[in-house]
Amino acid sequence: MERDRDKIQFVFDYIYKEMGISEYEIKSKIRKREVIDARRLFFYIMRNYFQYGFEKIGKITLNTHATVLHSCKVFNNYIVAYPKLTILPYKDVCFQLDLMKGSVEEQCQGMKEKIILINKQLDKIITIKQLQNGRRKELHSE
Repeated sequence: MERDRDKIQFVFDYIYKEMGISEYEIKSKIRKREVIDARRLFFYIMRNYFQYGFEKIGKITLNTHATVLHSCKVFNNYIVAYPKLTILPYKDVCFQLDLMKGSVEEQCQGMKEKIILINKQLDKIITIKQLQNGRRKELHSE
């Protein structure tokens, strides 16, 4: 769940940085062209990059699934007519998310290596304890 919040916040932050439209405005019912375009971009990113369902996106933005579905269809239609407003920002945010994913994957790999080392150390400690317990039993049985 925490990862989802990070993804969602990253997209809101990206749209604010690039388009000047805040999370509040995206979630609002404002009908200004700039806000609508930013909202459509948010819907499209969440649907096509993160594979979120229409209903889940709607819950995030306080919209119905039908609104999200319609906006994604309109975005698809606008791709040819308005590439600067649609596909270029979409590809840019996907590129940045891919860069983040790489660093996350590297962090996971580092953690996996640490886990392997910790498990080896635990195995040594358990073996030592078992040997000590075995010696104690031998001493007590003599």
